[in-house]
Amino acid sequence: MSIQLEGNSIYTTRALSFDELDVELIEKWKQLDLETHVANPFLSSGFVLSFLKNRPPHQQPVFLICQCSQSDKLIGLGVFHHVRATKVLPLPHLVPFRCEYALRHGFLIAEGATSVFFDSLLDYMNHHQDRWFGIEFPELRLEQEWVTRLHQQASSTGFGCSFRLRPVFESPVVDLIKLNENGLESNWSASRRKTMRRNLKRLNKRGKVEFRMITDEKEMPAALERFLVVEGSGWKKNLGTSLSSQQADRAFVKSMVAELATQQRVFISELLVENDVAASAINLISGTEMFAFKIGYNENYAEASPGVLHEMHLAEYACKHFPQITRIDGCAKADSYLNQIWPDRIEIGEGLLSVSKLARGTGKLLSKIRLLKRWAAHLLEK
Repeated sequence: MSIQLEGNSIYTTRALSFDELDVELIEKWKQLDLETHVANPFLSSGFVLSFLKNRPPHQQPVFLICQCSQSDKLIGLGVFHHVRATKVLPLPHLVPFRCEYALRHGFLIAEGATSVFFDSLLDYMNHHQDRWFGIEFPELRLEQEWVTRLHQQASSTGFGCSFRLRPVFESPVVDLIKLNENGLESNWSASRRKTMRRNLKRLNKRGKVEFRMITDEKEMPAALERFLVVEGSGWKKNLGTSLSSQQADRAFVKSMVAELATQQRVFISELLVENDVAASAINLISGTEMFAFKIGYNENYAEASPGVLHEMHLAEYACKHFPQITRIDGCAKADSYLNQIWPDRIEIGEGLLSVSKLARGTGKLLSKIRLLKRWAAHLLEK
């Protein structure tokens, strides 16, 4: 559907399948990656296309794209799957594309195009209520500006939609702008400082401890292999949950890192003990933020908690050497070990965009039922 907005520009939102993405559109997607004001590396072309090519889903994904008809500029994009029903909305609707490695959901939106994109998107969804009653977002960063904007536009622009939000948990992050000269230690308790220093001494007894960040595209393949060896050892190997456990997952991460490395959008960090990798992590870059994607540690150094020491060094290194990075998102749950060392939090929650009266009524009813269940559970605990 098309909608004419300010300056007589016409914006068109369409739904495309994976097979309908041509080379020209993918290049525009890459450009949107660089221009978006919504930090989300899990919607970058390098991440999504690498996953879909190496882990083809049973069902074709749905690409919602919005372009300016005059300039053909891509101003908004989201990647979804069609579902018949979920516990949140027992009606046909869209959910984020099914990738267990995509840790944040939402849209990519060009700088300054948020209102334009949502007007076009809501108009499109309204005209396709027979296909989709809405869009469900299981894991959103509620502090992002686009979330507030969609909440406002859905209910106030005459489209008759609603965008309900529900906070779920707080995720640990590091605000590098606020990180003071004393580093992370100033935020720790005396016992935490003592533990970290003791663990660092344990590593130093084994050899010289060094932290480094691999950013050079040419060095990335070797660094990735070192990461896969460390991440694929120990308990992850035994459980079959490492990226090396399945050939398709290994192919996905190698393709993704290779693609993002061409744009300086992926860094691999390493904590070394005498050139032996004690811990290593893949970090994705989007906008002015770094996102912790995957970490692995060498169990030969387990007594010193090398993964925790790595995340301490990562924040302090980024603060000193990457002034363009304003925040590191740990992409972690509320009970993560990162809570012990990273001082800041962002609110993660659920969102449900409903575009029909039936969906709004059903979603509201289920929301009330969930509230009653939580209230009853609270009473039982007491």
